[in-house]
Amino acid sequence: MNDESTTGNRGRIGHEIFDQVEKLVSSEGLSRTQAFQRLSDETGRRAGTVAANYYRVARQRGATLQPRTPRGGRSKGRGNTGAEAALAKAQDALRELSDAVKRQEKEIASLREQAAQYQRLRALVNKNI
Repeated sequence: MNDESTTGNRGRIGHEIFDQVEKLVSSEGLSRTQAFQRLSDETGRRAGTVAANYYRVARQRGATLQPRTPRGGRSKGRGNTGAEAALAKAQDALRELSDAVKRQEKEIASLREQAAQYQRLRALVNKNI
């Protein structure tokens, strides 16, 4: 099932992307990110896919790359995980819900007082009729 037509081309696109990015960076002075976006626009591939191909081939070729930076707005030393972010969102939502319930309780108390006043006025009016 592994014929040369499929195995001979394996990884070819990644190597082409690597060469194209390097050419754009050196000839046009683009940053890698800009080069990824340019190739994305030209080929219809997502910029992330272009970048992934580039870095895969760069590692294969032994290129010196900067260490990967954590994604998702993680703060130094804290290690903010997805679970912590979800928990923080849930806590914010609970605070908002709690505030809404407190406002409703105040409004209900005010409406009950108004209803009591209405009943007293109604009793006075009925008494004088």
